[in-house]
Parts: sequence; C-alpha cells; structure tokens
Amino acid sequence: MRIIRIIGKELVSVKENIPFNLATIISPLLFLLAFVVMVSGGITIPVETQPASSESAFLQTTTNCVAPDGTPYLKLEEASAEGAPDGRSADRFIVEEEPSISENGATGTITHLVNDVNSNMTKNYANRLTGALVNYINENREANTVEVIEETRYESDIPWDESFAVSTLVFGAMLAGLLFGQLSMTSEWENATIKLLILSPCSAAKTATGKVAGACIKAFVAGAVLVGVVALLYDRTLISGLWLVVALCLMYVIFASLGFALGIAVRSTMTAFLVSLVISLCLWVAGGGFGDLSYFGNAAQMVGSVNPATYALDAVRYAYFGGVVNFTPLIVLAVGAAVTITLVCMLYICWLKSERAIS
Repeated sequence: MRIIRIIGKELVSVKENIPFNLATIISPLLFLLAFVVMVSGGITIPVETQPASSESAFLQTTTNCVAPDGTPYLKLEEASAEGAPDGRSADRFIVEEEPSISENGATGTITHLVNDVNSNMTKNYANRLTGALVNYINENREANTVEVIEETRYESDIPWDESFAVSTLVFGAMLAGLLFGQLSMTSEWENATIKLLILSPCSAAKTATGKVAGACIKAFVAGAVLVGVVALLYDRTLISGLWLVVALCLMYVIFASLGFALGIAVRSTMTAFLVSLVISLCLWVAGGGFGDLSYFGNAAQMVGSVNPATYALDAVRYAYFGGVVNFTPLIVLAVGAAVTITLVCMLYICWLKSERAIS
C-alpha cells in the first residue's frame, strides 16, 4: 500500500516540473523530425562534367544510375569553364578518353577533380563514380564475370529515415527514464523535503521501488506519445507490439533506476536534464543508433556488448521490421533491469544509513 502511495506522490509531482517533463517528449521528437526531414528521400549529388553529358555515351549512361528507390545518384551539370573547379562549385568529372568496352577489357580515362575538404563527401563522389563505371561496363558487355545474389534479412528494403525514426524510440526511452528517475530525487532537494525522506519510517526498498515505478509510468506515457508520432509519420504495421512494449518497459526500469541513483547526488533539475541528455545521447550513438556497430570496428562492438541500448535497438527493430526471432536482447534487458533495481535499492539503503548517522 505504501508503494502505491509513493507512486501516486511521484505522479502528482509532474506539475512541479512541467517544462522538463515535456522535454522528455520534445527533445527526441525534435531530434526525430530534424533527421526525418534531412533523410526523407534519397540524396542526389551535383557534379560538373566536361564535356556535356549529351556528348559522352558514358555520361549519358550515368544519368540512369539510380538508387533502389529511383533517386539518381548524380546530377550532371556541364562545367562553365575548362580546368579545375572554382572552389565554390561541385566536384568535376572530366572524360579525357571515352570508355571503350570489349571482351578483352575496358579502356578509357576519366579524371575526378575534388573540390571538397570533407572526406566523407569525397568518398561519396568516388563511390558513385565507381558505381557509374561498373554499371556502364555491365551494360556494354555480353557476359559478366561477377554475379551478385542477394539474400535479404527483411522482406523489403527499409528506408533509412524510417529505421532512424524507430531507433529514436530507444533514445527517448533512455532520456525519459534517466530524467524522471533523477527528478524523483531532485524534487526532494528543491522542495526541502529531503530530511522527511531520510527520516521516513517506510522501508528504503519500498521507497526506492515506488520512486522508480513512478518514474517508469511517466516515462511510459512519454514513450507512448513518441510511438504515436512514428505511427503517424510511417504507415507500417508492427510485427510484434508485445516486443516493443516489453523492450521499452525494461529500458524504463534500467534507466529510471540509474536516474534515481544519480538523483541522490544531483540536486538541480537543470543539471539532471543536461546529464540525462548527454548520457542518453552517448549511449544511443554507442549502441548503434546511426547504424550497425559492425561498421565502426572492434572497439565500438566491445562497448556495444555491455550497452543496454544495443539490445534495446535490436528488440525494437524486430518489433517493427521483423526478421529472425532472437530472444537474447529481451533476456539481457530483463537481467539488466533486475540487477539495476537491486543495486539501486542497496545503494539507497546505504545512503540512508549514512545520512541518518550524520543527522
């Protein structure tokens, strides 16, 4: 009964920090919308050419080199002058010798003039030029020596922006759990009720459990709003709503517990918000929020193996996109939730003993 009262008290305290409570919804929502707008469609890179595309068979073929969704990889524009770019325009492809394809091989000379100090853009230009050349060679040969057979993980390609939107739910779960967990303690400091909490006859385990449970309920409401926004943005049916609910709830328990522990030391609501934002963002990126960790090397994969965000992302993506059933992410999150709530209760008991001894 006391736990229920503690939970009720935590839910009523929402009105004390309405701006920060709304931040658990608005922050990931702004993050989501900003990236959705940026990557809602394919990206066509402009490039200058010499000569004009109409004067080169290779360049004419390049205009037909497109992404799976039909977006052209390159937008060809005739260079206004010969020579190097002027420093304010795009990269330049110069067809020095028109590619010639035969069964004996391919010959030709194409010069790529780089006009960008961004190494990622330089890589994209080079990759798309290479892709255009491979496409041109394949179209002009009677037989190819390489055949690519795709074995897809999902029934259909998943747009990058939709995958990003789904992964943002995990970022929102971490932010909400951490912030609401911390607010459950910072409110005691700011309302000058911390002495009453320390001297409360209620058992420490019940108090910690009640506060974490209250934080989880508030985080669940924030998460439901974000799930609703994703549903409005994309017409996709959940493969398993149960997986989504279980994964997010376990994340709420883990991070509300961690937030509660941090709240013992953090006495400012503003500090709590900044700490929650930084930690959740770092863990989300390190867990594969921007893509599979195999892209980032062994060090990133080692960090990801102990990062709860990694397993939450796997579980949430399965809930939306399906694929191979794997219970490991949910099992790891369940163990993590049990361990964190237990350790936090022990930490809170030790903190109470030390504070009562001082008092």
